[in-house]
Amino acid sequence: MLPQIVLSIAVLAAVVSPVTDRLPKTLNYDDFRALPVQHDGRYPPFDTLARDVVDEVTGSAFFAGDPVGVLLAWTFDPQTWAAAPLIDIGNAELRKELQLPSGQEVYSYNELIEHRPLRSLIDGLSRVGDRKLNPLEAKVSAINGKLGQLQAVFAGRVFRPIPDASDPKGRWQPIRHDAENLREVRAALLDVKAAFLADDAAGFDSATGRLATLLAALPTAYRVDASRIATELRYNALRPFRTAWIGMLIGAALSAVALFARRRACDMLAIAGLIAGFGLLTYGLYLRWQVAGRIPASNMFESLLFVSWGMGAFAIISIFVMNHRMVPLTASAMGAVSLILADSLPMDSFIRPIAPVLSDTVWMSIHVPVIMVSYSVLTLAVLIAHVQLFTMAFTPGRTGVIRLVDSMHYWYVHVGSLLLYIGIITGSMWAASSWGRYWGWDPKEVWSLVAFLGYMTILHVRINREKIPRWAYGLAAVLLVALLLLVMAKMTPLTPVTLVAFFGAVGAIALFLLARGEFATALKSVLAFWLIIMTYVGVNYVLGVGLHSYGFGTGAAAKNMFLVGGIDLAAVGLCCAVYLSRLRSGSSSTGHSRTVPA
Repeated sequence: MLPQIVLSIAVLAAVVSPVTDRLPKTLNYDDFRALPVQHDGRYPPFDTLARDVVDEVTGSAFFAGDPVGVLLAWTFDPQTWAAAPLIDIGNAELRKELQLPSGQEVYSYNELIEHRPLRSLIDGLSRVGDRKLNPLEAKVSAINGKLGQLQAVFAGRVFRPIPDASDPKGRWQPIRHDAENLREVRAALLDVKAAFLADDAAGFDSATGRLATLLAALPTAYRVDASRIATELRYNALRPFRTAWIGMLIGAALSAVALFARRRACDMLAIAGLIAGFGLLTYGLYLRWQVAGRIPASNMFESLLFVSWGMGAFAIISIFVMNHRMVPLTASAMGAVSLILADSLPMDSFIRPIAPVLSDTVWMSIHVPVIMVSYSVLTLAVLIAHVQLFTMAFTPGRTGVIRLVDSMHYWYVHVGSLLLYIGIITGSMWAASSWGRYWGWDPKEVWSLVAFLGYMTILHVRINREKIPRWAYGLAAVLLVALLLLVMAKMTPLTPVTLVAFFGAVGAIALFLLARGEFATALKSVLAFWLIIMTYVGVNYVLGVGLHSYGFGTGAAAKNMFLVGGIDLAAVGLCCAVYLSRLRSGSSSTGHSRTVPA
């Protein structure tokens, strides 16, 4: 693994170094980056446009330094940059399918646009129709999108600073060479171009200032708020979520030290680290909310931010309720993991407009934070459940730790389930406001209900078996059989796959209903959390269907989900095997059931 990482770094350095050498070295882009433009249905500063376009083409907004300088270079010197290696195709199987050189990973616009096998596959996309793209077609479509974006940049169509004078929602225009009414603006842009290519700092500052003044004086039906531009520039420069996960990671390290040192000073440092990371995250969400003009909860990236925020908020409250060192440790660690995933996974981190039907209601601002905080709390619960399984399997004599972890786990599951219920109810209110119906058996709705029922079973089955009257078992059996018959009727014609799924579901229901005790509760919590994962990730990246707004995907996300699930299943299976072997041999002192007060 290490040699591959070193090789990747060497390849990246070999590509980036000559590209960076072509960029100016002395220019200050601050004035240019603040120019308002129209992009993707919003009115951001040029800085955001540059980050978005460079990231889409190369996979990193900072692949060669300041993205403003990179986008200007592509715009002002298209012939040079059309021949530069910009588009990464790191998948060896994809390169083989496209008949590209096996030893090359980064390609230029010219190489790909002239490559006949790729052109043939791109032309075939027009014949796909409404069906879902297969993995190869999806990758070809992504490459075609990068080529189209570069083509638009080279043609000068991406930088659109000329506002519509009559329509507030009208399309802004680029600075065209044939626009007689924009002669001075065009001349100022040509001066900017000349100074940029000559790396003339003074000339670039002067021309940029003149261009900004001329653009601000143009008639417009919509005037961009200068304070919002300043806020977005501050948000871009701060990169608050990366700073927040660094803070939370430091907080997790301090919490680990406090757990073993058991010193008051270490405890205070750990709590301070958690609060600092949480504060940075909260400030970042505030800035993003101000920039977007809506709650930042419209896609998978933003939902991960709320998952991390929910962990921090719940942990800070729980510190006063439970007063145990594991609370800031688990919250800081899992909060940092969520932010690291948001920062490193290939998901869209840019602010996008959402459909008015989804945003023109207060229920979005209520539902999304509540459901994300519920996921946050249940994530902490499953972490505690893993600790409980490991402790009971490998150190069964530590009864005090087991009782403490069990009480923490019950507290987390209880609060998380309540929030999940509130999230489902507010989600139905949002659906009624946006789509005109409270419940439509959409895959996201179905899996959220299944997950909620799983957690309700965990909470209700914790009571002693003696407290349940015999007639309740008979009634439950009748209802279960009726439900299974109804479900089985919907699965016809029966196939081996559907039969396996059916009996697997029956086995899971039996486990949730009949297994009792501390170990069983923790085991069921782990399984129930995978229902949350299916709701949160699987509906979009495995099923790829539904009305909800998290954005669909294929390939790596589904593969990683199954990989992590397999590893987790193996670890939990090992704990179960060890625990059951101890139980049979009579060496476990915690195999009995006991009532844990609610």
